[in-house]
Amino acid sequence: MNVKIAICDDEIKVLNEEVKLLEEICNEKQLICEIDKYTSSVELSKQNVNYDLVVLDIEMDGINGIDLAKVIKQKNDNCFIIFITNYPIYLDDAFDVNAIRYLTKPVDKNRLSMGVDSVIERIEVSEKKLTLTKLGSKQKIDIEISSIMYIATSRRHTSVLSSKYGEFEVEEIFSDVKSKIEKEVNYFCQSHQSFFVNLKYVVGYDKNSVSVAYAGRRYEALMTRRRYKEFDEKFFKMAGNLR
Repeated sequence: MNVKIAICDDEIKVLNEEVKLLEEICNEKQLICEIDKYTSSVELSKQNVNYDLVVLDIEMDGINGIDLAKVIKQKNDNCFIIFITNYPIYLDDAFDVNAIRYLTKPVDKNRLSMGVDSVIERIEVSEKKLTLTKLGSKQKIDIEISSIMYIATSRRHTSVLSSKYGEFEVEEIFSDVKSKIEKEVNYFCQSHQSFFVNLKYVVGYDKNSVSVAYAGRRYEALMTRRRYKEFDEKFFKMAGNLR
């Protein structure tokens, strides 16, 4: 597999050490990796390169790592983010940009290696698609499962909210679409009898509702008390992979 990586840290010594670790990890996994390194967050923000993985420090001059991640994700939602920092207080902010790992300095090679494994797995998963039929036009569309924020019942059909395609209705019934998703990926959870939610977009929830967000836009799904515990456990299991 070919993996294109960018790494940004304004401490040149630390940057070179992290690049060396990534090179060793890629060689051990027999990955073909192209690694671009940046000491300027502003310079990286101006690039129009579709990286598979971007590794960021958080405390940097110019643009901090959290804001830089938002810029990168707006350009390429398929890019995965790993934060490496001295400051664990930013963990909540990392959730907002769907980071897959949050590592503290000095970097542990094994934990960084697991982060790379997660990227590879998610790249493979992100390529999985569903074929659905648009309501009314009967047009068949292929949609990346990873772009679906949630599905919801809509009369006898299904409403789909996608970070890439917006909101639309399909002819297939809710239970059929849900079943197709479950056969392919494991990062969705049912919050309500009428909502099946992609946990990767979740930014908050309580016993009545779930908030999902993308590119500054926030949407609400319903939650029932009966499903809250399962949802909470699955979300924190996934969130634990950040550490």
